Amino acid sequence: MKRVHGFQLVVLAALLGVVTSAHASLLRAMSLAQLVSGSDRIVVGKVVAVTAAWDARHLKIISTIELEIAEDWKGPDTGSRRVTIVQPGGSVGEIEMTVHGMPSFALGETSLLFLRGQRFFQVVGMGQGKRVVTWDDAGKRWLAHGPDADGVVDIEPDAKLSPVKPSKPIPLTDLRAQVMRAI
Repeated sequence: MKRVHGFQLVVLAALLGVVTSAHASLLRAMSLAQLVSGSDRIVVGKVVAVTAAWDARHLKIISTIELEIAEDWKGPDTGSRRVTIVQPGGSVGEIEMTVHGMPSFALGETSLLFLRGQRFFQVVGMGQGKRVVTWDDAGKRWLAHGPDADGVVDIEPDAKLSPVKPSKPIPLTDLRAQVMRAI
């Protein structure tokens, strides 16, 4: 009986070793058409508030991000110039909960967002559905930076996974035209 118990401990230790080493997330790459079709709203907005709090059971941290809409590309005209994103993760006091693949938001940041939801939204494709937008003084235009490609993979025909390479910034007007064609 002790021998079986010892074997069970060895198996359990081996399984824990496998589980603890698997701490990264992999996301299947989404095309622009998939992001567009999976979105209820597509907006360009500026982050005006980021807050984080414990859920009601004090088990996880939830972040709430408020955006002021500058451009509305897809979705119903609700008359409101704000959207609210709610997602897991964030910091409360000295405790931080990180969800790998989830987009992060900074106060004052402008982004193009592919959103799913009605009253409260989530970003489609996790970090893939957020593109930071910055002003290019030299070109006198807004640039949309590529989505976060960390942990995003393409599945090759032979079932091999290949990391997605980060994309270069493109003029926001060009990306708008591509999105409008996909709608």
